Amino acid sequence: VVAMSRNSLHIFDMLQCMKGYDDVTYVHSMNVALLSNMIGKLAIPNISQEDLQVLTLAGLLHDIGKLMVPDEVLLKKERLTISEFNLIKTHTLHGNNILKNSNLDPRIAEVAMRHHERCDGTGYPGKYTRDQISPFARIVAIADTYDAMTSDRVYRKAICPFNVIHMFER
Repeated sequence: VVAMSRNSLHIFDMLQCMKGYDDVTYVHSMNVALLSNMIGKLAIPNISQEDLQVLTLAGLLHDIGKLMVPDEVLLKKERLTISEFNLIKTHTLHGNNILKNSNLDPRIAEVAMRHHERCDGTGYPGKYTRDQISPFARIVAIADTYDAMTSDRVYRKAICPFNVIHMFER
């Protein structure tokens, strides 16, 4: 995906910055890219190879805005305060700003902005509902949530993947 993009050196540089900044975010982004690719093939059976590459790259770069969140908040080992959580939420806006000014498909910036929106309107930053959220942002949101739920967090242990799938089905 990276090699086939119009600006592969820029993407590689962004990934290296993420890896150097926070290895957990880097691994999470790789997982979300792979999951987005798999979900995309299932959810959109006739997806073109070009669109699948855009979706995968969107999954890879969805959290790039975390580079703009202060270390003491992003890497904090304790539970976040409300103001710290609000600061973390700004990563969607930062990611959109970083990516919309790059030479990438505009859907990638849209995914960075909307991957925390929820179909019922409870997400952020815009409290969008299902019809307002692009299919790619919805797919990356599912992949992002799945990976987060199946990974250890400061405030809870990883949930068994089978249990997460069961929760999704409900």
